[in-house]
Amino acid sequence: MGADSTEIRFYGHASIYVSTPTASLVTDPWFSSRGAFLSAWHQFPRNDHLDLEPLREVDYVVLSHEHRDHFDVDFLRTISPRTKIIIPKYTDTYLRDELLATVSNEVVVAASHEKIQLSEDLALTPVVQSVPIWDDCTLMIETPRGTIADVNDMKVSGRDLAWIRREFDIDYLFVQYSGANWHPHVYDYDSERKREISRHKRRNKFAAVGKNFAASGARWLVPSAGPPCFLDPEHFELNFEEDSIFPTQLEFYRYAQREGFAERTIILLPGDLLEDKSDYGTDNERRLQAACFTDKRAYLERYQRDRLPLISHELAAIPPAPESLEDKLRAHFQPLVSSSAFFRRKIDGRVLVETTGPNPERFVVDFTRNRDSVYRYAGEDCFYTLRIEDRLLNLVLDGDLSWEELLLSLRVGASRTPDEYNEFLVVFLRFANPDSYRAYARYERQKQLGERAIVEDGGVRYEIQRYCPHAMADLTQGQISDGCVVCPGHGWKFRLDTGECTSNAATIAVRALPDLERERVGIGQDSEHPEGAADGPIPAQETPNRTS
Repeated sequence: MGADSTEIRFYGHASIYVSTPTASLVTDPWFSSRGAFLSAWHQFPRNDHLDLEPLREVDYVVLSHEHRDHFDVDFLRTISPRTKIIIPKYTDTYLRDELLATVSNEVVVAASHEKIQLSEDLALTPVVQSVPIWDDCTLMIETPRGTIADVNDMKVSGRDLAWIRREFDIDYLFVQYSGANWHPHVYDYDSERKREISRHKRRNKFAAVGKNFAASGARWLVPSAGPPCFLDPEHFELNFEEDSIFPTQLEFYRYAQREGFAERTIILLPGDLLEDKSDYGTDNERRLQAACFTDKRAYLERYQRDRLPLISHELAAIPPAPESLEDKLRAHFQPLVSSSAFFRRKIDGRVLVETTGPNPERFVVDFTRNRDSVYRYAGEDCFYTLRIEDRLLNLVLDGDLSWEELLLSLRVGASRTPDEYNEFLVVFLRFANPDSYRAYARYERQKQLGERAIVEDGGVRYEIQRYCPHAMADLTQGQISDGCVVCPGHGWKFRLDTGECTSNAATIAVRALPDLERERVGIGQDSEHPEGAADGPIPAQETPNRTS
């Protein structure tokens, strides 16, 4: 009994099965042969050969968030009626509402930071990310074999991590190491520019995972929660792009070897048991000889042959759009634009929506207007363009698909002038809800009053905004380079003389300290945390969670 009879098994992507002598659970099971996001994403390595009966009979299914590679409705419909489904308590009720409409199982909504004793030897504590831009959650699982921190896609702020480290000693850190968004792939860059962007994002992602693994204090790192593979012929070659933001475990492990933390990294393939060892090196190298890594193209060609009939069926089943989408587009966007002066002010421009299909159309969504903000395009300057097949856009307008799911499907085209990330437009599309807009606006206003910290460059000390305005990574954990502080989360650079970001319109508060203050205040200190931040954030996703 106890630790010796506790089983921890990896089922692929972000799915972890835990069975103790008194209870069992599985996290984020994703097994649907339809994949996710309009059948664009598929499990890699494939996990459709596994026996799922133990998972169908677990006591608890734990879902971290609503993305379809974590929230698999097809699988949930097959679980035992006695199985309880646990979800975190988020600001919206989307996940709970869909579960109640889909399955008859009991749904338990768990408050953040509060431990649930599932049985005498199994406990769960959800930690919802403190940045309310995206609903996501780390799952802390206490077992007789030790404590699992299942970060999956979450961005853990320095404050979140400090709380976790006070409460838990982490044995196994399951964390996403692969990108999971649509930038730069859907944008109209040339191939060299896409490679350049992807290379930067990938390098930054790997570095952040390594750094924050060390900061977490975990004994072992388990790279997980990605990447997907792409089996649709339209996107198949994306699997083989040089410096793709969707690297495999093999590529990450070789990076870990170069950086000196491979000896504390565990590679698991779908179905593998997490054994208690002091050295996983031999197992890692054996697993990395699997065909999915050593003969990836042949492996994926076989996988594609198996899945392509279903992918084709899913896409063919999408109904055609009406002859014109003008009325639907206006009914969708006009109330949203009118509802938030905050987002109109922050976006402050026009978005061009171009449809393709039998009856192509072009419309403007104008954030400079309160009324009459949706109209047919007549040559107006637009800073952002979205090109969408009309029947896919129709799914969004009918509420059968979210904007985020559409973008994650990669079945869109986009361009922007200037080529700058506009977080407010992404948030506007992601939420598409006036109540959420108000909550986000409150968060932004509070963030502007946030903490300050001290950094030094060239003998001059600067008081800076402690947290990055993008995803709240702790800037005191970033590097100082070429007169800029570099965000440790996603690599954004902010000039120390002006606070301006070098790659987009974001800014941070910054001021050079007079000599007297320079002598009194130390690097990394601020009034609230006099010793500075010892730990950095654990980012689980690029810009921000699954966005461009």
